[in-house]
Amino acid sequence: MLRIFSVFVLLLLVSALALSSPALAWSRFGHEVVGHLAEHDLSPGARAGVVALLGEQSLADVASWADEVRPDRPETAPLHYVNGPLDRLVPRQADFDLPQGNVYSAILGYAERIVDASLSERDRIEALKFFVHFVGDLHQPLHAGFAEDRGANDVAVVYQGEVINLHRYWDNQILDRPRARFDSREFAAVLHARYSDSERVRWTDLTDPRDWVIEARRLIFNGLYPRPRGDVATPDQTPIAVIDESYADVWQPVAELQLARAGARLARALNELFETSASPFRSPPIPFPPPARDR
Repeated sequence: MLRIFSVFVLLLLVSALALSSPALAWSRFGHEVVGHLAEHDLSPGARAGVVALLGEQSLADVASWADEVRPDRPETAPLHYVNGPLDRLVPRQADFDLPQGNVYSAILGYAERIVDASLSERDRIEALKFFVHFVGDLHQPLHAGFAEDRGANDVAVVYQGEVINLHRYWDNQILDRPRARFDSREFAAVLHARYSDSERVRWTDLTDPRDWVIEARRLIFNGLYPRPRGDVATPDQTPIAVIDESYADVWQPVAELQLARAGARLARALNELFETSASPFRSPPIPFPPPARDR
């Protein structure tokens, strides 16, 4: 039985890794939850500023826009993640300063553009849409992972009898339980009620997105990668990890906490942006935005 299952797993593994898509961070459901959470905590000034730019659209409505335009905006692809070394928690300065940009420099750069009065309204609207998305992206831990495995896109796991990659599981399936019970607005309300104002203050007191990167990476270093099992393996006896209910029991609450943190931090950043007309962050370490390039 092991040999038969091993051959089956190997065939699926080859197919899954060959067809694996680029990292997208959370599902539409997850990004919408972050947007709805932020809307709970917007100040009157920030709410007015958002309406002035987005009109009838909400933060949740635009939260996945950056993924939708990514195929036609290839220069934005590197802005969805930041990588760090395999052997150290804190990325090096060079990891943050990549000339093509990353999610860290994207958050800094688009924050400035949201309130830059010299820009066109269209550019400021785009900046807000990108900003909402990238704050969500950074809180998906595998978007602060390792280049060597493409943020775990190259890490095969078995989930409900199907071989997928670990990044895909964190983008989509880790939120299967709440998605089966709630729509994104309802689940955002559940999460907002779960955590206290003092907890949100503690999260938002961590104001440097570098610290959000380290926070996300700490989860990776603390066991986010499931251990391979000896009873599920390829024909050459290479073990493959199985995502089961016990993994979800541990890591689903962590994913939900990351959504809540992202929503709270997004709200605080937007409050400061629209109340002060200035970015609460340092300037990006590279010229921003990266120039458009051919597909």
